Amino acid sequence: MPQRNNADPLPSALASSLIDGITTEERLVVLDMGQAVSSTIKYFSQYKCRLDFIDLYSEDFVLDPDEEMSHSQMVNLMRGAIKLQQSVKVDICLFWDIFSYLSDPLVKALIESLKQHVDSSTRSLIINPRDSRTMLPFYYYGISGPTLLTQSQRMGVQPSIYPRSQRALNDLIDYFVVDRGRLMSEGRAEYLLSKDNNINSVNSSIGLR
Repeated sequence: MPQRNNADPLPSALASSLIDGITTEERLVVLDMGQAVSSTIKYFSQYKCRLDFIDLYSEDFVLDPDEEMSHSQMVNLMRGAIKLQQSVKVDICLFWDIFSYLSDPLVKALIESLKQHVDSSTRSLIINPRDSRTMLPFYYYGISGPTLLTQSQRMGVQPSIYPRSQRALNDLIDYFVVDRGRLMSEGRAEYLLSKDNNINSVNSSIGLR
């Protein structure tokens, strides 16, 4: 069932970039790494859209990672969780803050598992601590408009987090590059990712403000 209760608005300076230039007549594939949230379902209902909710946060191999697992095993687990047919290309990927709950090897495995589904037109959004010293609030997220996300308090105990700077994350995400970033409340930043087509990384011009 979609999550409905206690959702608070969260202004976003970058969410509009996910749908810039996209018309309601275009067919979209949207991959959401979190839970099915009613605001997200409602927002994308205006498009001819395939909307896949993964809830990667609840996978056992994420909650209790096996440090002895090989990279190929992790990739296979990620592919099994994502469940995309080989030919499917993702137009929009909502990572939210999932990277902060994945070890470095699991981040690399997730990125590799998505590689065949990502092209130069894929647009992705993440939420990350502003720096490696900042703790992360325990929310699940949705999107309700081009400038507005939603956030709701998660229940239970917050799993271990892996806070990273933007630079450290950029080193892990392979063919993705951080395109733009903006500060958010509660020590967070939002980043827009795009596929790196051998364009110089924007580490020096991220424009957080």
